[in-house]
Amino acid sequence: MYQFREIDSAIINAYNEKELKGHIFQTSYWAEVKKEWSVKYFGGYDSDGQLVLTCLILLRKIPYINRYMGYIPRGFTCDYSNGELIKEFTNFLKQDGKKNKVAFITVDPDIHLMEEEERVELGYKISNILLDAGYINKKAENFENIQPNFVFRLNIDVPGEVEEKKKTIYNNFNNKTRYNIKVAQDRGLSVEVYDKDNITEEILDKFQELMVITGKRDHFITRPKMYFKNMIEKIYPYCRLYMVKYSYEKDFGRINEKLNVQQKNRERFIKKREELEVQIKAEEDVNKLEKLQKKLTTADTNIAEAERQMGSFNERIKEIEEFKGMEDIYISGAIYIYYGGKGWYFYGASHNILRDTMPNLIMQWSMISDSIDLGCYMYDFRGVSGDLNPDNPLYGLYKFKKGFNGKFVEFIGEYEFVIDNLVYKMFKTALPKFKAIRRSIRKRK
Repeated sequence: MYQFREIDSAIINAYNEKELKGHIFQTSYWAEVKKEWSVKYFGGYDSDGQLVLTCLILLRKIPYINRYMGYIPRGFTCDYSNGELIKEFTNFLKQDGKKNKVAFITVDPDIHLMEEEERVELGYKISNILLDAGYINKKAENFENIQPNFVFRLNIDVPGEVEEKKKTIYNNFNNKTRYNIKVAQDRGLSVEVYDKDNITEEILDKFQELMVITGKRDHFITRPKMYFKNMIEKIYPYCRLYMVKYSYEKDFGRINEKLNVQQKNRERFIKKREELEVQIKAEEDVNKLEKLQKKLTTADTNIAEAERQMGSFNERIKEIEEFKGMEDIYISGAIYIYYGGKGWYFYGASHNILRDTMPNLIMQWSMISDSIDLGCYMYDFRGVSGDLNPDNPLYGLYKFKKGFNGKFVEFIGEYEFVIDNLVYKMFKTALPKFKAIRRSIRKRK
């Protein structure tokens, strides 16, 4: 038998920080961000009085009726293979929900069902335990659930000191990813890191601008600036804002330097060609003449390649001319959170300009590198689509994250525990229809 009761937030925070499956979503830091929800903290104790389960549940009133829906983000924290513990805690949630007019509860545990498209037996076992306890499973391939059901996770717990770890992780990226990170460094990009101690309204405005641009481009609704400000303030010191900044001076300097190299190469190859032409005119030996002709062809090829690269560098200089004299050109940004040995990439945004400088690559590497500095063992790239068809519009996101050589993970999914079946059916069927009709009427007015 287990005993369950409400507990102090400090207890749940400490438990999630040390537990393998602990999550920032199961702490008071996250509850502080979700101010539109009310919150309860529960603890479960075994017969020896040892804490074996913690749970943060967010509660929100269902529109138009005097009932609530509950959400346990990323699942209560415990040993999910303990079926008896799951069953008893679910019964506790049911009784507490009845007393407090909770109609249903959604939970999406941080439990792997598949890794690299191979089944995880423990995940299937836990899924069956939840189903046996009365939960209903909701399947999703893209981003239909509250939290992404498919993610990429990178193991950064590798042997060696910090810098050795970084080198090992970096060398495990695929060739294109490493190349593009170098492109970003070469093109004059730098990464700035902000938290509550040094964030400014100006930087928040820049990030919000990037979010709006990204939302319009990728067709999703963006959150307001205050939401991100609250995250940075309420989850301190575990929340940071990363901003990628472009420098015209650095970019122009490197391009011009490469242009000068190719100009010198061209001059050298032309001089070599002229020397070969003189030698060819004076040479009478057929065999030597043939070798000289081959060298002449090689010189022509080298001249053409130098001119091609010169043309490319000149074109690039023209493309970036509009940014000459401009300062504070931010072209990418991300919200990052770390807690309990885990780092998460949360919200990302990028500009429509200078995309060929690869800002998102250097930003990801910066967050991964900092996760290693912070002693994390895992970095979570968060959501991708579970539909791996190359024709899927979201396939590019999958390819981008796969380039870091993380593990493609499918969670066991989203589960709902229904306490009031009538209200649950109303919420799932009648309420959406009512909202659709109301929107239609408003549009006609």
